[in-house]
Amino acid sequence: MQQQLILNLLITFCFCANFLTAQVTVDFPKQKEVATQSSADFSAIDLNGLWESEITQLNWLGEPKFVGTTGKLHVELTQRGDKVTGLLVCRAKYAGDAGYLSYEKKFEGQWANGKLLYQDVSVHNYINTHKTLRHLETCLKTAELNFYNVNGVYHLEGEWQGQGHRSDVDCVPGKIHLTKVFDEQLTTEVANTVNVNFAEIDKQPVELKWNKKGQIKRLKKRKVKSGRTIKVSSTRLSIAVYDHKKDDGDIISLYYNGSWLLEKLEIDHTDHMVDVFLEEGTNAPNYLLLYAHNLGEHPPNTVAIIVDDGYKRQRFVLNSDMHESDVIYFELKKK
Repeated sequence: MQQQLILNLLITFCFCANFLTAQVTVDFPKQKEVATQSSADFSAIDLNGLWESEITQLNWLGEPKFVGTTGKLHVELTQRGDKVTGLLVCRAKYAGDAGYLSYEKKFEGQWANGKLLYQDVSVHNYINTHKTLRHLETCLKTAELNFYNVNGVYHLEGEWQGQGHRSDVDCVPGKIHLTKVFDEQLTTEVANTVNVNFAEIDKQPVELKWNKKGQIKRLKKRKVKSGRTIKVSSTRLSIAVYDHKKDDGDIISLYYNGSWLLEKLEIDHTDHMVDVFLEEGTNAPNYLLLYAHNLGEHPPNTVAIIVDDGYKRQRFVLNSDMHESDVIYFELKKK
């Protein structure tokens, strides 16, 4: 069994409250009658296995809406003594065809005396493509989850608080409720959903090769140009992409740090906006790669890229064809 808590599907609002102008409370599920559990019995509790997860949050004005809210909410929990670690994978599509949100979140916990102390640790591969809501953040949550047993069914429940994962702005708080699922329930159990569905998306591995200089050599058997390195002043970047010169039917994908930002998009003179965060503390450079799916009416496939780090807007032109891709590397300026 993996030494992780793997969240296959999770319902949560993942933004901080720096857009908040008013709060509206929501009704949380009522806790059932709790069976008596002495402190001595907690050491025998086995948290390993599949859990149903429900995470709710107080409403805030301006919060985005999502689609695709059906399905089960499951947490694969692995316990090693009193230590718990895990990975949350977020894949959510905004309502109104406004874009999507994607990230991975590492978290950990400590189990003692019938309480699980939950804490989000870090966020990676954060991508937001909402058309108008820029610089949204997810919440790094902390919670004290109390264990209780109802008719042999295990529950963990508690209120969470958190801060934006980049700005440290306080999030609108909420509640976490986990229910352990037994094998005989797996075929019949259905979880309620609230606003958003998170699901790990299965993707085929991308063939990516590097040279000794730390530059990408090939992507999907295509050569990659030497590209250019640009310096930025912030780890938060807003990237706009649009067709350079003529709208000639160019279809492109953008590949950023191991994830597809945009896939098979026919670009025009309309800006397509994407928010990303630079990954720090890694040996590999941060990069943005242009992958062409056609040549349009006027080869090669050419796009304009505007990189905005909050201090400066830099514009570049990338060219790719069916045999070679173009790339930009990002370097964070030293303060």
